Amino acid sequence: MLKGNKGEWSELYTFFKLLAEGKLFSADENLQKTKSFVQLLSIYRKDSGKKLDYNIAPDRNINIIDSNSEQTILSFSQKKAELIADRLSDEIRSKSGVSQDLIELIQELSISQVADKTLGKGDINVHIYDPVHGISSNQEFSIKSFLGSDPTLFNANKTTNITYKITDKYNQPISDDDLALVNSITSGHKYIKRMAKLSELGYSVDFDSFDDDTFKLNLQVIDSDLPEIIAHIVKDKFVSSVVRMNEVIEKINKDNPMNYDLSQGHRFYEYRLVNFLVEAALGMTSKSVWSGKYDIVGGIIIIKQNTEMLCYHLIDFNKFKQYLKNASRLDNPSGSKMGYGKVYKNDNGSFIKLNFQIKA
Repeated sequence: MLKGNKGEWSELYTFFKLLAEGKLFSADENLQKTKSFVQLLSIYRKDSGKKLDYNIAPDRNINIIDSNSEQTILSFSQKKAELIADRLSDEIRSKSGVSQDLIELIQELSISQVADKTLGKGDINVHIYDPVHGISSNQEFSIKSFLGSDPTLFNANKTTNITYKITDKYNQPISDDDLALVNSITSGHKYIKRMAKLSELGYSVDFDSFDDDTFKLNLQVIDSDLPEIIAHIVKDKFVSSVVRMNEVIEKINKDNPMNYDLSQGHRFYEYRLVNFLVEAALGMTSKSVWSGKYDIVGGIIIIKQNTEMLCYHLIDFNKFKQYLKNASRLDNPSGSKMGYGKVYKNDNGSFIKLNFQIKA
């Protein structure tokens, strides 16, 4: 039986939506449709050990071809793909989820799993034709869908914890009484309230270290100052509640924690943070060593809340970067799952871990 979360079902929605429309339009920097598009020729998919080619024929039928034998397994109309896509968009957003009869309809089309797990960072592998340049190519695209909830651009886990040292005005650790007082705050927005209480009690909270060396080094591959910049904006998220990336960039530019010379208008912080967003979108995670090699060749497909499907090709790199800056925001992952937000002491002093993820 087909099973998946909303994000994975959204990938399957994109699959059928692409087959139904046969075109993929580009977006501008504000996620609005442009006149530029590429023609979809087919979608490649590996399912149950078989390599399948869902080829769009001139007669508007979709032929499922076994890539090894080159034999056509079955055919169905683009109208049927449109029907499935429309039903998926409705049922993904419903509380009851995807219905059994729709699942059976999808399974009839040689699909036994919701997502193609054989791809790298990409979510879908397509064969497209660019009518402007007269070029056809196979490209992987990542899918970000707003049908369920806002998609995560950069995922949190315990390797993204950042440790901050807590000291009083005499550079001493927090007292046991104050530690208990801060940790006793358990009501809504408790981590913001705990940081506010630390400030109210006269303690300084300063960046100490990244819990995971791989994550820190990945950031340093992008820019040597990026670990400290990320540490600053993560702490500031809990202090000032500034979360939208364009506002984060504006505020850190005013704070200037790295003491850059900004007199000539150089956008040090914007350049570094937007590059981090780009790297995250195109393959970088906190867990694996980042080589700088992009797993995504084509770009990003965005599914808007109104089900409109748009794309950022990597050839439109500046639009893509501006979209990430406009759309991204810092978000709080679960403190209990990630193990952050609680003040603690050890032989080296007193500390608090903070964490983050990025939605886009």
